Amino acid sequence: MALRKLIADIRQGWVEYRAHKVTSGNHPEYKLVVRDFPHELKELLPATATYALEGSTGRGNITAAPWIATFDPTITRSATQGFYLVYLFSVDLSRMYLSIAFGITQFETYFKNPHERQAKLVDAAKHLSSLLKAKRPLVLGKLDLAASNGSLHADYERSNIAAIVYDLDALPSDKQLADDYRYMLSVYSDLVRNPLLPDIQQLLEAQIEPPPTSEPTVIDFLPREPIAKRKKAETAGGNRRRISPESKKIGDKGEQIVFDLENKKLEKLGQDLSQVKWLAREGKTPGWDISSIDEDGTALYIEVKASVSSSVSNLILTRTEYQAAQTHKEKYCVYLVTDVMKEKPKIEIIRDPIKRINAGELTAIVDAWLVGLQPTMAQ
Repeated sequence: MALRKLIADIRQGWVEYRAHKVTSGNHPEYKLVVRDFPHELKELLPATATYALEGSTGRGNITAAPWIATFDPTITRSATQGFYLVYLFSVDLSRMYLSIAFGITQFETYFKNPHERQAKLVDAAKHLSSLLKAKRPLVLGKLDLAASNGSLHADYERSNIAAIVYDLDALPSDKQLADDYRYMLSVYSDLVRNPLLPDIQQLLEAQIEPPPTSEPTVIDFLPREPIAKRKKAETAGGNRRRISPESKKIGDKGEQIVFDLENKKLEKLGQDLSQVKWLAREGKTPGWDISSIDEDGTALYIEVKASVSSSVSNLILTRTEYQAAQTHKEKYCVYLVTDVMKEKPKIEIIRDPIKRINAGELTAIVDAWLVGLQPTMAQ
């Protein structure tokens, strides 16, 4: 079935299908969106292409309007994260967009207020559109999906990086639709390979303006519940796991919180505040960020790991940090700072992480190898 007829058939049958409220794999409309449309797009791809294709009418409950996405699996396989190419039908079924968009889930999680979130999505999309190498005029910024305020499609409207718009009453020829798809696929491909492209976490962090920070909640670390299966969110491309260290903005904020905390602690103890040293700010990297002392005067070597999230399931220790933890044992602490850009962050203190690893309370995994491009020196 050609694209033009597919689009027309989806439009014609959507209102009746949506009246069922719950998705049905046996319904003709479901098959058009989930099976037939992705199959037709696959026919337009080169034989060697590795793109993943997905059409959706919703998960459980039928969504306000269908979408059909193309994912570069090195970036994402899900519309909830990363960057992708997607056909978006407007809720009133008058328009359809072929949009290069980004996943909004992390923005939804962090920015609970819809108006604030949507403003941040627009700013993020504007930054991303500046990285495009498009030779044709495209729709930049907010789309018109006829979405109600606060709805999921209202967020979709604002996560558009660049798009082609179609009037569903005057669709172009199949050849034009196919040419447009291949063209937008090339623009998408150029974008995801742009070395300046941030990941979604970096994109989110750039939109966060930290409020004045009150004294953080500090607790001793308790091991997380075992993870039976890795979440897809920890995987890019299905097989290649990506764990990025925190950005400098987030890292600096976390270190500032811990530095202030240690100063207040020593002030209450009547100790000399010069014993708190922010080594990372001085450009020193001995394997920890901040030197301090404990309540009994014992030296403390503090490595700070910070996140905008309210919880994290893993962290990265560099070789230098790991060796420092081995050397200093119970004097070495990881201060895990979460909600770092919110008014009241939380700190979990992991004392002597190597001992806890050896006791099986923490799991240490070799996630990558640094491979030198020189021959091994003879011992």
